Amino acid sequence: MDVKTLYTLVAIADRGSFAVAGNAIGLTVSAVSMQMRALEEELGMTIFDRSRRPPVLTDAGLAFTNRARDLLTHWESMSAALKREAAGGVLKLGSVHTCVSGVLPLALKRLHQQGHRIDVHVTTGLTHDLERAVYRRQLDVAVVTEPEIPRLDLQFMPFFNEEFVVITHATTRGDSDKGVLETTPYVRFNRTARVGLLVQEEMVRRQIAVRSTMEIDTLEGVIAMVANGLGSSVVPARGVENEFPASIRTIPFGSPPLMRRLGILVPRDNPRAHLSRLLLEALTAVTTPASTPDDGRPKLVGKG
Repeated sequence: MDVKTLYTLVAIADRGSFAVAGNAIGLTVSAVSMQMRALEEELGMTIFDRSRRPPVLTDAGLAFTNRARDLLTHWESMSAALKREAAGGVLKLGSVHTCVSGVLPLALKRLHQQGHRIDVHVTTGLTHDLERAVYRRQLDVAVVTEPEIPRLDLQFMPFFNEEFVVITHATTRGDSDKGVLETTPYVRFNRTARVGLLVQEEMVRRQIAVRSTMEIDTLEGVIAMVANGLGSSVVPARGVENEFPASIRTIPFGSPPLMRRLGILVPRDNPRAHLSRLLLEALTAVTTPASTPDDGRPKLVGKG
């Protein structure tokens, strides 16, 4: 066993296939396959399940790969001149729409500025759809609202509690969230989304009666309708700069405001767990309150 073989193994785990790993480290697919066959024979274990396409790590293979990462870390620490050929990796990432237009770009920018060479493939969807994709290993990680029912083989790691606000046109009278919602047309966010369900449950609990005039699938669409004076809505306050147009004013939804818990959802046996941890660290960093604006909400900023 040599260090280059371990680098090849880690590259396969990080990039998801022999072919992509080979391209990253300058080897043909056959050379990569020969290295892994030789490693399995030397160790006397099956590292890859080759009945699946592309081959995937077995439980024993995953455990050995994690040990190999530790060994390579120590090896690199002994030689400042050593450059890891398999650095980076492919991360299949899912995200709810509200985070794609909020904190996720800030986190990915931070990873890029830190020099992490991660090839991120982003898919958007609703929390329950993304949860299913992570469970089926179609995604490595998903940025979602906390699932209602935990799964034993999935882990939810929170990074931010996000509050909800009522958004209404600047010309709307009244400072009561209930009063504004009941006296203006209601622009509903997709009721099948976890965000929509949370808001609806709170409205039922508080006995807020709204007159729904439209239902829209995207947060940007809801904001655009409200900005043009077509009604009011309840949305998560993402805290990013220039979040709402100047024609919109906000009112806290509830006292204390309704909150949702955001986090990443990962499989417990994900071979790219270290990439997910880097994403979690970046998301946590960009959602750290940097200041308190006039509306009293924490303002989220991207940190370089």
